[in-house]
Amino acid sequence: MRMASPPLSSAVLHGLSDQGLPGVRKLLYTRIINIACLSIKNENRHSMPLPHTDPQAPSRRPGRPAKADPDQQRQQLLTVAAAHFVKSGFEGASLRAIASEAGLAHGLIRHYFGAKDALWEAVADYLFGQMQEAMVNAIAGLDASDPVARMEAQVRATVRTSARIPHLAGFVMQAGIAGGDRYDWLVEHYLRPAYQFSLEPFHQLRAEGRAAFIDPHFAFMLSTNAAIGPFAQAANARALAGMELTDPDTADAYADALIAILKHGVLRQS
Repeated sequence: MRMASPPLSSAVLHGLSDQGLPGVRKLLYTRIINIACLSIKNENRHSMPLPHTDPQAPSRRPGRPAKADPDQQRQQLLTVAAAHFVKSGFEGASLRAIASEAGLAHGLIRHYFGAKDALWEAVADYLFGQMQEAMVNAIAGLDASDPVARMEAQVRATVRTSARIPHLAGFVMQAGIAGGDRYDWLVEHYLRPAYQFSLEPFHQLRAEGRAAFIDPHFAFMLSTNAAIGPFAQAANARALAGMELTDPDTADAYADALIAILKHGVLRQS
């Protein structure tokens, strides 16, 4: 597997209370920038030069337009690959099928990403990068001394982003089911840092004597798992309730309900 950017370490995360929200934003922005830089390095390391294309040529290979946008092609492949990894798992996903559904030549996967392992990690970067960017925007301007406001902002950002990119939940679930090195990589680079970051408001509430006496992991399950998990089962919502969870208004209504439940269950009632 390719080397990824260092995860947000436990020591750094626990020190964020001294830095305040500007420190959080700086750290997350740095994380997102690192992901982008690593993707470029990965592309340069694994790719072979594309053959020169003559715009006057009478014929052309399918999937290789004369003025193709590399960024658009990469995003097409990442979006389709995410769906295939969710549906079929890593072993069952076919690179040829991914390229075909994306309407691109099979060789472009190796050109842009390298081997299948590298594509899987690039999908993880793509999905979690969007969640991290949403979190940066959500906490921007918040009062660092208000853990309730931060908890609400985190939950709403998580729900909205999960509704927009529902494959995130399924991707994590598939990795957990399969286990092994890929899941370990995902835990260290994304899941554990997100776990520690999401619990900071709860730990702040507990330090202030304002949190109910519940296990921190239960608080995480309520605030984060419940914000992401339902979108991996959107078909159930459609079949049972005629509800489209990916609809922005529906997602906001769900976020409202989840926040209300959290505030009642996590905050100590006076």
